[in-house]
Amino acid sequence: MNATTTELDRASIADRLATLEAERDCKELLARYGLYADHGLYAEWVDLFTDDGIMDFTFFDDSDYFDEKMRPRTTDPTTLDLPLRNVRFVGRTQLQDCIRADRHERFAGKAQHHMDGQPSVFVQHDEDHAVIISNSIVYCRSVGSTAPSIQYQNHCVNRWSFRRVDGHWRIAENVRRVMGSGDVADILSSLPPLPGSSATA
Repeated sequence: MNATTTELDRASIADRLATLEAERDCKELLARYGLYADHGLYAEWVDLFTDDGIMDFTFFDDSDYFDEKMRPRTTDPTTLDLPLRNVRFVGRTQLQDCIRADRHERFAGKAQHHMDGQPSVFVQHDEDHAVIISNSIVYCRSVGSTAPSIQYQNHCVNRWSFRRVDGHWRIAENVRRVMGSGDVADILSSLPPLPGSSATA
């Protein structure tokens, strides 16, 4: 083995290590996203994003489904016809509005956002840009006159875009679509082919 080969091997190892570190750092952002949102750490939540960060998501508007104590207003939710809505927040001021919206405030101290615990696909485009495609799920504890129960909130597909700023990874954009909606195909179409699959042959 000559010196040139050894240098190439070292460069390859360094590149792979950098990719692993980038994936670890980006997934940590998603873990913090959920923890901060669940526990009312709103300034810290906004700091997870770049200054021009974007939240773009759809949701079934269940505003009329829960009361102020997160108790269902009907015993048969299958009869509900909830409208699908899309909202978009851009920049730090609007992100503050997003996390402090009444829809989220009603979850304060009761919810668990699972952003990082689902299977995900990580793709690093270059040393400063990366993407994670993943599912997410949110549960919320209702508080009634009897024992608390857990209410399923939403189950979505996400495309998380990350950008390195001053040496630190931040969320540049989250595009989130409700599972089963037509827009999910757009997110899944951005998945790269699996290495070694027929699509890459």
